[in-house]
Amino acid sequence: MTPENGTTAGVVGSLWTAGAVRRPDAAVRLYCLPFLGGPADFFQPLVRELPGWVEPCPLELPGSGRRFREPAVRAVPELARLLAEVIDQDGAGRPYALFGHCAGGLLAFEAARQLRRRARPQPVLLAVSATAPPHHWHRMVAALWAQPMHRLTPLLGELAARRSLHVASGTAIVKRELAMYLRYRHQDDSPLDCPISVFGGREDSVVAPRFLGAWSDLSTDRVRHRIYPGRHFYVDGQWRDIARGLTCDLRGALGPPRPR
Repeated sequence: MTPENGTTAGVVGSLWTAGAVRRPDAAVRLYCLPFLGGPADFFQPLVRELPGWVEPCPLELPGSGRRFREPAVRAVPELARLLAEVIDQDGAGRPYALFGHCAGGLLAFEAARQLRRRARPQPVLLAVSATAPPHHWHRMVAALWAQPMHRLTPLLGELAARRSLHVASGTAIVKRELAMYLRYRHQDDSPLDCPISVFGGREDSVVAPRFLGAWSDLSTDRVRHRIYPGRHFYVDGQWRDIARGLTCDLRGALGPPRPR
């Protein structure tokens, strides 16, 4: 199906961006990173809700979705480095933003830092969803492991219900997500200069809302928090509201339109 206000691209320079909806006149390109093991199609409900001035680019990670036959990259720094290269090559100097869910938010953050180290353009907005602040990752993991296993049953149920997960079971995805966080080591660096929008679920048993406030440490610009009813996959059934929040924050980050 071709989303409104755009045409689905084929492989445009990279398998990563094969699901992009190219809108040449859009004001900003939005790169979307799913949770680890999740396909780019996870963001299709969001794509349908975004206005025409936003060019959505759901990213397909190695080992996931249509690329499930490829070996997964299991180290955050290496995956972030590859992602930064893709964005740098694909961006063509246009304004862009990043939006990631769960570990996808961690990758978005690290990719932004990789691009800054290379003196490449920064995103106009970093948006993260159900993502623990990278410098507090150990607190999130410790709190998660301290929970009785039955407290994780709702998350396993959420994953098992996802029709888009054709290859791996919900349990395997949970293990992969946790392993990514367990191996991750945050390296101190100066805060980002771009605004950050933080999205989360009020009843999330993985990334509790009390952890999300620490994202304010990671940017010198505005950090806005948006909390919705629901658990780790609170996004289901609320993509329209999330799209409204994202577009509002994107509009603010872009500033007033430039005269032609």
